[in-house]
Amino acid sequence: MPPARRVFERMMMSASRTKRSRATSRRLARNRKPARAVKPAKPAARFVAAAPVQVMYRLCKPGWAVTVEKVPNAQGTRFVCPFCPISHRVPGPVRGFRKLRRAQWVKLRRVEE
Repeated sequence: MPPARRVFERMMMSASRTKRSRATSRRLARNRKPARAVKPAKPAARFVAAAPVQVMYRLCKPGWAVTVEKVPNAQGTRFVCPFCPISHRVPGPVRGFRKLRRAQWVKLRRVEE
């Protein structure tokens, strides 16, 4: 079999058996999109867990606040203050400390000593 004939055997043949050029075959192959697999629909979520709200409390050093996660029925958490030797109590898990501008800092509630 001549080498040129092998190329055309691999190509798709239409019902009328017309020969397609290589460029046409490539263009058709490139434009053809693969069949997509249909994903099964996910059932609607009944319970959506919202992220707990975070609240800030004033610390003993002016301008600094502690970020506390607001948990509905949490007992007080004791944490060691980074600015004094006393440990303070807050109504939830401590999530970090922040430096605030004076106006924001003044509005916050104080931590329970």
